[in-house]
Amino acid sequence: MGSQRLASTPSPSQAEAPHVMTSQVLTVGSYTNYAPQEFLDPYTQQPVGFDVDLITAVAQKMHLQVHVVSYDFQSLIDGLTARHFDVVISAVGITPEAQRKADFVPYFRGGKTLLVAQGNPSHIHTLHDLCGLSAAVKDMTFEWHELLSMTDACHRDGKPAIKVQVVKQYSAAVQLLQNKQVVAAYEDASVADYAIKLHPTALELAGDMIGPTMEGIVVRKDDAVMLSAVQQALQSLEKDGTYHALIKKWGLYSGDVMVPANSNVPSN
Repeated sequence: MGSQRLASTPSPSQAEAPHVMTSQVLTVGSYTNYAPQEFLDPYTQQPVGFDVDLITAVAQKMHLQVHVVSYDFQSLIDGLTARHFDVVISAVGITPEAQRKADFVPYFRGGKTLLVAQGNPSHIHTLHDLCGLSAAVKDMTFEWHELLSMTDACHRDGKPAIKVQVVKQYSAAVQLLQNKQVVAAYEDASVADYAIKLHPTALELAGDMIGPTMEGIVVRKDDAVMLSAVQQALQSLEKDGTYHALIKKWGLYSGDVMVPANSNVPSN
């Protein structure tokens, strides 16, 4: 995390125990429809994902159980402020606007990336390389808006437009890529990383992460004890190897805050 490394905090024996809504339970708000970070297991309907595993490990360091409450993404911080849960973890970007409403413990790097077939046969490295080619993107996302803007840029440069294929789910974009109906899928970096985890011999990333951002565990502004406890727990998970083990488990190397951005080479 470089300059964003967390400041040192007291040892567990020194730290004050945070107040929680339910005794011995950390209640966590999350939008559980964003694989691979938080989603419902199709068989058990229980919350799973990198974020769920991480907050469970954080809670264990705090000697607490975890209860994940599924909640609308746009209302998560308001729900936290209204004390519907103790903390939030849900790929929430740390922005100046969000920081005016809540405090954050950085834990993951978000961003966007191009996913291509193994070997990158079309030699795609930037969005501009897509001029005249076909690309899949999920509807009404930042990536969708950016591909439309890049299509205009292609025209201005005298190049053919990008043939944008819009889909409703990230998985559908991956399927089009695997079927060779497009040469690239433009997706959230964690989604692309997970696709490679599932299809390691078929897919790879092209170029660097675009627009990297930091995501944080969200804590109420008035809850300094909880903020300190979460910071301390996350530091411990980084130090004892648990954080890296979860990055590896889900294949989310692009999001690893313990290495510089775009150092996303799978490691043992």
